[in-house]
Amino acid sequence: MNKEKKNIIILIMILTLLILIFINNIEVKQNIITATEIWLTQVFPSLFPMFIWSNILIAYEFPEILANKIGFLFTKIFHTSSYGVFVFIMSILAGTPSSAFIIKNLVETNKINEKEASYLLTFTFFSNPLFLMNILSLIFPQNSILILKIILIHYSSNLIIGFLFRPKTHKTFQKIQKQNKRMDLGNLISTSLKKSLDTLLLILGTICFYFIMTTILKTNNQILNIIISGFFELTQGLNKIMTLENLYLKKILAISFISFGGLSIHTQIKSIISDTNIKYLPFLKGRILHAIIGIIAITFL
Repeated sequence: MNKEKKNIIILIMILTLLILIFINNIEVKQNIITATEIWLTQVFPSLFPMFIWSNILIAYEFPEILANKIGFLFTKIFHTSSYGVFVFIMSILAGTPSSAFIIKNLVETNKINEKEASYLLTFTFFSNPLFLMNILSLIFPQNSILILKIILIHYSSNLIIGFLFRPKTHKTFQKIQKQNKRMDLGNLISTSLKKSLDTLLLILGTICFYFIMTTILKTNNQILNIIISGFFELTQGLNKIMTLENLYLKKILAISFISFGGLSIHTQIKSIISDTNIKYLPFLKGRILHAIIGIIAITFL
């Protein structure tokens, strides 16, 4: 297919989507408002402070302190530099897509190379723990054991992926010399604020876009609608699972959505690393494997 034909097909698709937006304009507007509310009440409060905090911690060489204390564990198990432990712990606390933000910062400050960054991105994909607890409590009310099981499967699957994808070459643990640079805290905070807000506005736009897509691609089939929603946007998909009555189906869909993350999160991460040589494909492979491991685990455990 030549370039001209591709452009025509893309143009037809765009015009079709535009027509569908006009046809469903009331629902599209409502979903944009809903997406913005989710961003404002769930995403922004959980990610904004962690973005600021991680920037300041990196600037004040906290990764070096953590790397020198317990980094040998990551060097031995996952064959990464000792900075890997900082990315892993911060990603658990903050939730996705913070890992991409933190990894990119480490690359930009020359603490890790882009090859290691691509690998770290594959197994530091964690949904925010508070978000998971809240949303799963609504999906599975009064079933704390199942909620805990899903969270443990989600977190432990990352360890399996990290072990399976680890580099063959074993790195020797070496203590990192701190540079003890003096910096202006005011400039650091203002720079961190700008970077964090830019990233969060990008996340808001991405969430709104995929909410629009689920609106115009809706069908009359309830389960298919839920799958489309979860494939595009994690939060929307999880919210729609609440309408199901079949417990097994709810478990499978919940772990699948949480493990894969939805195209919205994939787009956010791709955008965050777009001006670097950090590779997206290993991350995609990791999420597919993550979903497979999750489905198998929730079925038999």
